[in-house]
Amino acid sequence: MSTNAKLYDGLDLLYRELWGKTLHHGLWVKGNESPLQARNNLAQVCLTALAPHKGETIADIGCGYGTFSHLIVKDSDCQVHSITNSLAQIHAATSHPNITFHHTDWLDHSLPPRSLDKAIALESLSHFPNFDTFLSATSKSLRPGALFVISDWYATPHLSPIEQLLLRLLAKTGAIPHWRPIDHLLSAASRHHFDLQFHQNFSSQAAPTWNALFKSSCLLPLQKPKLIPLLSKTALRRPSLLISLPLLRLAYHLGILEYHLCIFKKEPTI
Repeated sequence: MSTNAKLYDGLDLLYRELWGKTLHHGLWVKGNESPLQARNNLAQVCLTALAPHKGETIADIGCGYGTFSHLIVKDSDCQVHSITNSLAQIHAATSHPNITFHHTDWLDHSLPPRSLDKAIALESLSHFPNFDTFLSATSKSLRPGALFVISDWYATPHLSPIEQLLLRLLAKTGAIPHWRPIDHLLSAASRHHFDLQFHQNFSSQAAPTWNALFKSSCLLPLQKPKLIPLLSKTALRRPSLLISLPLLRLAYHLGILEYHLCIFKKEPTI
């Protein structure tokens, strides 16, 4: 089992209690949104970027509990292949006739070549240690002209040794190999014949996610006392988890973490 699969399986209940079944950042567009509204904002931005249409076949790479997959099929009669390597997430996901859940690593998936019209990686790319390997596996599954949406967080370039150390410690807590600059993705995408169609930096709008998560984690024992044994066990097993939340907010504040949305189009190859 991979490191991030162990993390998500081990913290399954805690994650759902803290943040629901949407395991991604929120976007505070107006600034006064609730965490749920902010998470919906990001989901809607990603859905607009993906623009699903009737009859399409789409991959939701690193689908978590399938919340975004359900959003894709809600108003479009398309087929979605939802990929996660977490068995706990598969068990907690809600089934749908247009969604096929796959318990596998994306690099080991069995989807036929050129079978996908579109794909989205909503905060899953950062869990892969090599952009080229990830993009190669994705490119093989996409038809020429297919859209590929990536929404994720990245390190800024030219970090100081102290900043690099902070990100290494935070990455280890979140089972992320290491954060890389967005330019590394753009260069790798070009090598694999993905043409950038759209790119936007959402860092300032995504950063409050970590204030909200820290507040939620502090209030959770008061709101749900029955979870205190679980929280105590988690704190003993993963003492860095709670402190990582304000440190992630600090990383955004210092400008050493960024959040970007990219839309690529797969170029035809000879």
